[in-house]
Amino acid sequence: MSASNQTVPDFVLRPDIYLKQNRNTFMVLDFETTLDQLDASAVNDNNSIVLACWYLVHPNGTVERKHCFGNEYEQHELVEDCYKVDFIVAHNAKFEAGYLKRCGVDLRRIMVYCTMLAEWVLNGNRKLPLQLNALAKKYKLGTKEDLVSTLIKSGVCPSEIPKDWLLTYCWQDVTLAYKIFLKQTVLLKRNKILHIAHTRNLATLVLADVEFEGMTLDAEAVTKEYESTKRRRNYLAQELISLTNDINLASPVQVATYLYDTLQFKELQFKGKPVRTAGGSRLTDSVTLSKLEATTEDQAAFLTLYREFNKADSLISKNLEFFYRTVLENDGNFKAKFQQGVTVTHRLSSAGIPTLFKNEKKSKSVQFQNLPRDYKRLFWAGDDDWLIGECDGAQLEFRVAADVCKDEIADNEIRNGSDIHSVTAQVLSDAGEPTTRQQAKASTFAPLYGGMGKTPAQKAYAAFFKEKYKGISSTQRAWCLQAASNKRVRLPWGMVFYWPNASMDKNGYINVSTEVHNYPIQSFATGEIIPIALSYFWYRSKDLPIHILNTIHDSIVTRIKKGYETEFEELSKQCLTTDVFNHLKQVYGYSFETPLGVGIKMSRNWGVTKEETVYSVLPNGEFTKKQ
Repeated sequence: MSASNQTVPDFVLRPDIYLKQNRNTFMVLDFETTLDQLDASAVNDNNSIVLACWYLVHPNGTVERKHCFGNEYEQHELVEDCYKVDFIVAHNAKFEAGYLKRCGVDLRRIMVYCTMLAEWVLNGNRKLPLQLNALAKKYKLGTKEDLVSTLIKSGVCPSEIPKDWLLTYCWQDVTLAYKIFLKQTVLLKRNKILHIAHTRNLATLVLADVEFEGMTLDAEAVTKEYESTKRRRNYLAQELISLTNDINLASPVQVATYLYDTLQFKELQFKGKPVRTAGGSRLTDSVTLSKLEATTEDQAAFLTLYREFNKADSLISKNLEFFYRTVLENDGNFKAKFQQGVTVTHRLSSAGIPTLFKNEKKSKSVQFQNLPRDYKRLFWAGDDDWLIGECDGAQLEFRVAADVCKDEIADNEIRNGSDIHSVTAQVLSDAGEPTTRQQAKASTFAPLYGGMGKTPAQKAYAAFFKEKYKGISSTQRAWCLQAASNKRVRLPWGMVFYWPNASMDKNGYINVSTEVHNYPIQSFATGEIIPIALSYFWYRSKDLPIHILNTIHDSIVTRIKKGYETEFEELSKQCLTTDVFNHLKQVYGYSFETPLGVGIKMSRNWGVTKEETVYSVLPNGEFTKKQ
C-alpha cells in the first residue's frame, strides 16, 4: 500500500469528538507503576504496571469503575475496553499511552485527551503549573492524598505501598482527571482553541510510540570520535598547565588568582559593581570565562586555549562519554523522552533517560533534541539493509511568516525559488561587512525574530529587511501594539499568547517586542505544523518498513528499509505539505496559501550526504522539485 493511500482514522479530523453532544463512551485512565532510578517511564524496561484504575463514562453520564492490580500482561479487560471507547482521558496521557502499548494496545486505533496538554493550550505562553494537583486547585476540585504522593516523591516504589492506600490514591487521580476534563472542554470550546488541544493529543500518541524506537550509535564512528576528542582534550590540558605554571584548574581560588591577579582581567560588572558569588568570591565558571574580554596577548592566549579545552571537555562529559559507554555496554542503543508542556512556544523538547553504566555510582543520560549538529553522523540505522532518512520543513518559519502576515514579496520569492541568502550577503557586503552566502545565512532571518543587529552592517540589513517585507514587519508591529494594549494577542489560527506586563515607552518601544516577533512564528511552524505532519507521517507509514526515530523542531528522522526510498520521499512530501494544508483548513479553519516546502535526505549515517531533494508544494497539489 502506498503512503498516500494509507488510511488515516476519522478522529484525526474531529476535534469535536470530546464535546458532550458528539461523544459516545469514553475512558478516564490512570496507572501506578514501579520506579526505576526514580524514572517511571514505559520505555524503561525495568518498570511495570502495578495498578490500573479506569472509568467508563457512558452517554447518559453513568460511570463504571474498574481496576486491576497487575502488570502489563494482566490488563486484559482494560485492553478490551480501550477499543470500545471514543477516546481515553488521562493526565500526561503520553505516560499512559506508553504503558498501553506495552499492554499490547495498537496506539493507531485509539485516541487520547490529555488534561495536562489541554491546560498548556489554555495557558498559551504563560508558565503556569500543569500538575494534576495544581489543576485540581485551580478548578476548585480538592486535592490528592498527600501521604501516598509524599511516599512516591521520596522514592518509595508504588509496589511497596499498601494496596488499599494505592487504590484510593489512584482513584483520586482518575476522578480529578475526569472533572478537569469536563471543565476544560467548556473553556476550550468557548475560547475557540479545541482544535489546538486536539493536535497536541494526536502528537501524544505518536511520541509515545516513537519513544520505544530509540536511536542507534555507530560503534566505529563513536570510538574514533571519542578517542580523538579525548586526545585533544588531554593535549589542551597539558598546554594550559604549561601556560598557567601548573595551577590546579579545578580550584576556583587558584583560577581566580591567575585570571584577575596574574593576567589582570577585569571582572564582569553589573550596575558598576563586580559580579561575584553569593559568598563574595570572584567568578571562574565557564560562562564567565566565555564573557571575559582580552585586552593583552597573554589574556587572548589563555582564553583561546581555555575555550578550546572547555569545548572538548564539554563534548566528552555531555555526549561522548555516554555514547562510548553505550556502544560498549548496550550495543549502541539508547532511548530518550519527549517533553510536552514545557516550552512557551509549544514546540517539543527532550530529556534523557537515566542509564547506570558498570562500575558507576551516578547515572548518565543524553537527550535527542539538542545534540551537537556534527554528532548526527555518529548515528546509523543499526543494520546495513536500512538507511536513516530525514525530512524537514524547508524554510518553514519564513513560509509561515509570509502566509500569516500576508507578505506578497516574501510569498513571491518563495514561489519563484529566489535565493534570499545571496541578497543578504550583498546587503551586508554593501554596508561594509564582506560576507559570503553561507555566512549570510545566520543573518537572513534574524530580523524576523526581532533582531536589530549588532554591527553597522547588520543594523543596515535589519532596516532593509523591515522595509522589504512590509507585510511581515507591519503585522508584527500590530501584534506588539495589541500586546501592549490588550496584554494578549489572538493569532489567526486561534492560539492566544499573553503578555500581562507589556508596555510601551514614550519612544514607542514595547518591552516584549522580541517575544512577540518570535513566539507566533515559531509556534505555528514547530508547535502546530510539524506535529500535524508528524501525526500524518505516523499513520501513513503504518504498513511500511519506515519507522520514526526522532523529531527535532522542524524535522522528522526515520529508519528506512532499502528499497523503500521512493515511498519515503512520497510520504515526506505528502505529510509535510498536502496533509498540512488539508488539516489546517478542515480542523483549524485556516487556509494556508503560501507554498510549503520539504527537504529530504537519506544516507547510511544520519545527515552524512550532500544530496537533498527539495519540494515546494502549493495547496492545490502542484509542486516543483529540485535536487
